[in-house]
Amino acid sequence: MGIRIKRFMFVCICLLWGMIITAHCQSVLVEAELFKNKGGWSVDTQFIDQMGSPYLLAHGLGEAVKDAVTEVFFQQTGIYYVWVRTKDWAPYPKGPGKFRIAIDGEELEQTLGASGDAEWKWYQCGTVCINKQLTEIRLKDLTGFDGRCDALFFSKSKDTKLPDDLESLRLFRQEMLRLPAPYNEGEYDFIVVGGGVAGICAAIQAARLGLKVALINNRPVLGGNSSSEIRVPTDGDLFKNRYSKIGAIMREIDNGFAGVGNKDASMYRDDWRWKIIKNEKNISLFENMHVYAADMDGAVISGVKAINTNTLEIHHFRGQLFADCTGDASLGLLAGADHLYGRESRAQTGEPEAPEQPDGLTMGTSNQWYATLTDEASEFPIEEWMLKFTSDYHFELTKSVWNWETGFGNFHTVEDAERIRDHNFRVIYGNWAYLKTYMKDKYGKYKLAYLSYNAGKRESYRLIGDVLLTGIDVKNKVDYPDAIVTATWGIDLHYPDKRNSKYFPGEEFIAYAVHPDKRKDVYTFPYRCLYSRNIENLFMAGRNISVTHIALGTVRVQRTTGMMGEVIGLAAFLCSKNHCSPRQLYTNHLKELLDSVL
Repeated sequence: MGIRIKRFMFVCICLLWGMIITAHCQSVLVEAELFKNKGGWSVDTQFIDQMGSPYLLAHGLGEAVKDAVTEVFFQQTGIYYVWVRTKDWAPYPKGPGKFRIAIDGEELEQTLGASGDAEWKWYQCGTVCINKQLTEIRLKDLTGFDGRCDALFFSKSKDTKLPDDLESLRLFRQEMLRLPAPYNEGEYDFIVVGGGVAGICAAIQAARLGLKVALINNRPVLGGNSSSEIRVPTDGDLFKNRYSKIGAIMREIDNGFAGVGNKDASMYRDDWRWKIIKNEKNISLFENMHVYAADMDGAVISGVKAINTNTLEIHHFRGQLFADCTGDASLGLLAGADHLYGRESRAQTGEPEAPEQPDGLTMGTSNQWYATLTDEASEFPIEEWMLKFTSDYHFELTKSVWNWETGFGNFHTVEDAERIRDHNFRVIYGNWAYLKTYMKDKYGKYKLAYLSYNAGKRESYRLIGDVLLTGIDVKNKVDYPDAIVTATWGIDLHYPDKRNSKYFPGEEFIAYAVHPDKRKDVYTFPYRCLYSRNIENLFMAGRNISVTHIALGTVRVQRTTGMMGEVIGLAAFLCSKNHCSPRQLYTNHLKELLDSVL
């Protein structure tokens, strides 16, 4: 009887695998970001949490980029129905990001990227006859204006239903691409998620004190906002600290300049920071890894899962202590940490500058750009989808300045992140087209040379710690017993420029800021802002720490966030040494923490 059951089970398994193999024979998924030769297309990984995947972006500044090319193996030849997952990023009324698909040299009839539909979705593109098993596929950009492609799907069945929600898409990719089970990356004393300035400093500090550290970064370079990808300068002072040992690591990785951030890429010292991290024997650096899930044991994080944005494979990390240095508080939100977003009310915080009612206003997001002077005149025509500038309102600039930013509560900084970046594109392209069209004598020989497609955020979610720092604390110089990180940047908050609001109501992209104490308002804030109040083993450093919207205006600059990283790296070591939580380090071992930074 047992033998018969085993035979029956074996037959069922064979039939099941047969059905799966047959299904795969009759359908093929091609992920655009996995194309072998990406040509002039760029891999954009910023919006995985919102749309589900990295994608290819034709960021040619108005000049069509080279084809992305790959070869795909079809187990069966014949007629296939074709779908492409894309969107029209500027449907006003139809967008600029046009591209086409060519299969073995034959272009499909449908032009993609100009549907008038602003949402990511699957578009049915007709049929194609696959004549040979190894087939070439090309993405052919038509405009250079940021067309985007996530994936292509080929099926023998016309009635195929393709998933749209993020979890179904993830499972669909896993099955169609036959991705392996998650790789086990082992266990670490301290897992730092986010490779910006704060994350780098946290990882180095903990590693040099002897902890086994994993630094997980979802970008190909380190530095976050202060990298060659985003080009926000470092600012804040490292030499007015209450505690002399804090700031040493930040000085080591500093790129040494402040001011407007669209400088030469080499000034951001991406390679230098990478070499420092790689030289630390106790740090394992995981690049291009986007953390999308947290394993929870009650109020304790036990591990995280990350998707490799180059391969789409999953990696699993286990750890004792964790740090959220993502800026967006991504790990904290995945873990269920208490958090804030937008502006708190006056009644909530007691801050005189706070609004009467809480709202979703945040500081904005910027994309750096510049133009260069050339020997020949060039064209950059005004197009319908661009923001419209006039003789009354335009900007005579050849490079971005600090106050070009989008957000301000009209868009959600995280959920609408792609829309914000794209709005910045429409602004920059529109103003440049105006200058090139109506001021040819002055700008005719200038050419748009650089526009970062990676967006630099000033504010999003903040995680709540045991102390919520307020603007009142900063102004009154409240001296907490665990005061440890010294900020030197006055309260600096950005709001929509009133003239900009007049010309572009609800679409503001210019800010104003008033902070007379810039670079001279010295205040030391507490350790208890640097760990979660409800997730027992979670630290945070960066613009996601426990502060009100108003207090964020003073702690958010790069050198200050780097010092936060140093403190939580030290705190992680002391927690490991004393077998305690971040909170217990304050309640039971505060003197040891403060003595360590004298």
